[in-house]
Amino acid sequence: MVALRVSCVFLSVLMLLNAQGNGSLTAQIQKMIPKANKDGPYLGLVIPNLFELYPLLQSPNNTSNNRTIDIAGITTQLLLSFFNVERVVHYGVVGTVNPSINRGDVTIAEYWGHTALWSWQRYGQGPEDVLPLKSNGDYTREFGYLNFADYTVNVTDGSSYDNLLNNIWFQPEEVFPIDGTPEEREHAFWVSVDPLYFEISKQLEGLVLEGCINSTTCLSETPKVTIVQIGTSTSIFLSNFAY
Repeated sequence: MVALRVSCVFLSVLMLLNAQGNGSLTAQIQKMIPKANKDGPYLGLVIPNLFELYPLLQSPNNTSNNRTIDIAGITTQLLLSFFNVERVVHYGVVGTVNPSINRGDVTIAEYWGHTALWSWQRYGQGPEDVLPLKSNGDYTREFGYLNFADYTVNVTDGSSYDNLLNNIWFQPEEVFPIDGTPEEREHAFWVSVDPLYFEISKQLEGLVLEGCINSTTCLSETPKVTIVQIGTSTSIFLSNFAY
């Protein structure tokens, strides 16, 4: 396998606004990109914010050269469009509802689902009603729904209750596989990560990580690397066990 260098793209809207209000690349950066691509292909690291970037920069294993370019972009598409990228690795801070995973553990999921893609059903309609645009293949009832009234609290036993927010139906991603029909969409709720890199990551399972930042500040459990089957991602900051 060709050795891969690392190109970091910091996908932070705040950084983008501070650097380039219109989201375009400066002429200087555009001149530097071809020079960087001569040393490719790259492994692209997508890092969503400075908080998650600092540990990488402070790591003694982090190395750089005089052709490293930091670009603030809106989407990973900038990374793929301008750089000779072999694969993309996205990492960040997550939460868990799995009691066997502790604070500080590093989890690697085989499949990911985007659980904030919804069809929000109007009040008065229910599970038996067809969703709008379903006939066009846009929305489905295949993956279940969340009924807001089911999470009402402080209700007297036996009393009826309802909620005007009604139901949200979880929806799959629209995907365009590279081996599929051009411009013909497919749908997938659980999207697999790169098979090659997932197999490589299995070699890290069980790796014990540092649990202390100094002699007095330590995690209650020694952190480790854990392989899990599925993970979820949303376009909202989600810190709610009921959801």
